[in-house]
Amino acid sequence: MRLQGKRAVVTGAAGALGRVIAETLAAEGADVAGLDLNAEGLESTAAAVRSHGTRALSAAVDLTDFDAVQDAVAGFVEEWGAIDILLNGAGGGAVSYFHEMTPETWNTQIDRNLNSVFNVTRAVLPSMLEQKHGRIINIASVAAIAGGRLVRGATAYATAKAGVVGLTKALAIEVADSGVTVNCLAPGAQGTNARDNDTPERREALLSQIPTRLLGEPEHLAQTVVFFAAPETVNVTGVILPLDGGHSI
Repeated sequence: MRLQGKRAVVTGAAGALGRVIAETLAAEGADVAGLDLNAEGLESTAAAVRSHGTRALSAAVDLTDFDAVQDAVAGFVEEWGAIDILLNGAGGGAVSYFHEMTPETWNTQIDRNLNSVFNVTRAVLPSMLEQKHGRIINIASVAAIAGGRLVRGATAYATAKAGVVGLTKALAIEVADSGVTVNCLAPGAQGTNARDNDTPERREALLSQIPTRLLGEPEHLAQTVVFFAAPETVNVTGVILPLDGGHSI
């Protein structure tokens, strides 16, 4: 119960990874508010959070809509008084080779994976600055570090996630003396249901690029989120932590 009484916002909370993170935070004692477009999935995650005896809120919102995000987060703050933890986990990639890429594909990837992080962080940060305490944890990708070798044609996605890395470092410096820390996870390929359709050849091609030959486990990633959110990491900020089995070495 390292996060007893803390209030967390998790973006992408209706997804497989977001739900695991939300439920893990709740198991550590945190109240969790979810943001996602999928209202039905949000309610399922909220029920899982409540099963741990903590409070749950949710708002179905387009994270690329600045005003809608500000309104949703304002509702959370009004209900709970403040936000202690922000996990920016929403996003998603699209495969499109650069020489064929349209401006629409490029802008969509920047919106989904970088502008959404700005929108939510901008909404949450004033509450953290006011109480002089907060933990912001962003999820980037090994693609931001290694250029997307696991998936060819991920240039726009890698660019957006690299922006998340830059945002993490710059904001960590900006708020360093305010009691707010800003850190970032850079996961490699995760063993979610999305991998179930891999052919044996595709799976081997993937594992051959990972020194440990292991896919990431969402539960392990979620525990790393708890580490960054815990009181003991008050002096840990600006860290970009690869969770990639050595792929980025």
